Amino acid sequence: MKERDYNHSRPLDVHRWSNYSEVNPFIDELYNNDIKDVSENANIQKKHLKLVLLDLFIAWIDDPELNIGVHMHEGAYSDGTIFNKGKSRYNELNIKVSTIKVVHRLRDLGFIGFKKGYEGSVEYAPRLSRIWGKDKLIKLFKDAAFSYFDINYSKDREVVILRNEDKVDLEYEDNETTEAIRELLHKYNELLRTTFIDIPELDIPRIELKEKKKRQRRNKPVFVNISHHDKFTRRIFNNSTFEEGGRFYGGWWQRVDESHRSRIRLNNKATVEIDYSALHVILAYAKVNVDYWKLTDKDPYRVPIDVVENPEHIRDINKLFFLLSLNASNETSLYKAFRSELNYKEYPYTFPDKVLAQLLEDIKLLHPKIAHLICSGAGLKLMNLDSQMVEFIIKDFVKTNTPILTIHDSFVVPFGQEDRLHKLMNKAFMFVSKQERVRIKYNANITERALYASQHQDRDFYLDTVSFLQKGNPSKGYEFRMKRHYKWLGIERE
Repeated sequence: MKERDYNHSRPLDVHRWSNYSEVNPFIDELYNNDIKDVSENANIQKKHLKLVLLDLFIAWIDDPELNIGVHMHEGAYSDGTIFNKGKSRYNELNIKVSTIKVVHRLRDLGFIGFKKGYEGSVEYAPRLSRIWGKDKLIKLFKDAAFSYFDINYSKDREVVILRNEDKVDLEYEDNETTEAIRELLHKYNELLRTTFIDIPELDIPRIELKEKKKRQRRNKPVFVNISHHDKFTRRIFNNSTFEEGGRFYGGWWQRVDESHRSRIRLNNKATVEIDYSALHVILAYAKVNVDYWKLTDKDPYRVPIDVVENPEHIRDINKLFFLLSLNASNETSLYKAFRSELNYKEYPYTFPDKVLAQLLEDIKLLHPKIAHLICSGAGLKLMNLDSQMVEFIIKDFVKTNTPILTIHDSFVVPFGQEDRLHKLMNKAFMFVSKQERVRIKYNANITERALYASQHQDRDFYLDTVSFLQKGNPSKGYEFRMKRHYKWLGIERE
């Protein structure tokens, strides 16, 4: 029997829900026959049982090897780890420590596997307890009268998140602005929910992340599952104000690299990714009323580094360090963040404080007009500006029900929508920054304009490209997932 990989997991989704008519009878039968505890309120028990079982069902469908991490100490359900104590807009289902009792009961009855977690040590990173469906439960899932697409989220799940300096969710009073943000996010999430977002080459819908992410898990493999149920998007504001942060978070595509994103298809259409060039630096200049590209046409990430000779490495390291310097509040936190973020396998250099201090000084000398913003914590204000640009663009795509994915300051759109996106990105920048000059770059995917330009130059290339754009290179697993999605929507496809 294959040993279970407990590192391959995701947290319990405490917002999982369904109002589909066949779900509650399934829960009631299991509760009445096996779970019922007369010492506990039946409705509370059923609610927590329903949440746990629905999330186990989704995990089993997505990836039978996937584990779910569950907090098994009571304090987590009231100390801010999961939710703050008392009624909260973030705990719309009022999930409590009853989750722990449900997990114990399911484990004791043999419905789920259970691996106890631990707090962690110098040698081992902390780990939540893990659960997964066992054969006894899987049989019930196979006989269930509801399907993968009958499960979603609670309709009241909060999409506008406000956090304090310690990243704890805060309560707040709604106003016209937050209500408008929420309304757009609901429309955007519905668009994502009905869009088939996948990678054709993946027979098993799972991607192993690169080495940098593994380091954070003590060199254990880290995976991202391509799932219909991992598309929900929120906006998260920081430092107890709606004027900092505000970026759009959510969707598995934000956790994979460019090489994987380039293969994404939206409703089985090939895609193009477009992003802003050096956006945060340009926005920093805009904050002091300077148009950077009018001032110079030079790359802002061009400071020499004593210990590095490779020009590409110099630029990449410059970019990482510069962007982190805009986010950092002081030099110590900047150096720590840089050493944590840098992929030393790809960039095999050492960076003592002396080297980093010189790099920081050189960046300030090269960019004197924004030197005062470096190590000032300005990054969250700049993120707020780029989030407003994303909002501007998404609002337009939602109006026409056209899929678009956001990766903070870049976007993935279906082939043929790139000119529209390009124009909108220019308009969004002008709208937010009140300046006109911005640079935009494309990934290597073929664009509509490039395709038609090749039509009369290389006929074979043109025909091969058209065939690939239409059909792609689908695996059997991809075709199965696509047919399942369209069947749910009631759409017939060849």
